[in-house]
Amino acid sequence: MTDIEQKALALVREVLTERDLSDKRAVRREVSPYTEALCRAIEQHEAFKQEVSDALVDSWYHNASGEPLERFIIPKPKPDPLVEVLREVDTGSGWDDETDYAGQIHKALEARGLEIREKGQ
Repeated sequence: MTDIEQKALALVREVLTERDLSDKRAVRREVSPYTEALCRAIEQHEAFKQEVSDALVDSWYHNASGEPLERFIIPKPKPDPLVEVLREVDTGSGWDDETDYAGQIHKALEARGLEIREKGQ
């Protein structure tokens, strides 16, 4: 039994114990598709950890710019520009009526290079 299989079976037995079930259900990966899936997930996780480690070592010794690490950075989701505009207008100097409010929204959109238009235009 490999180290990965031992980790997977240990996790399966842990869950079975938490649920007061018999550990006779913890079967080998070649018999159980669930244990096989768990082993594969652990293998993928271990491979990813190794890839991150290798990139860190490569970055440390060869390239201090951090370029090899860029593939591990999850980009932050882009904020909704309309939400940003509304926050800016609502926290601004205030507005007199709906027409003034709409005008401030249009101005803030324009400052960002955005506009409101009908579909198909």
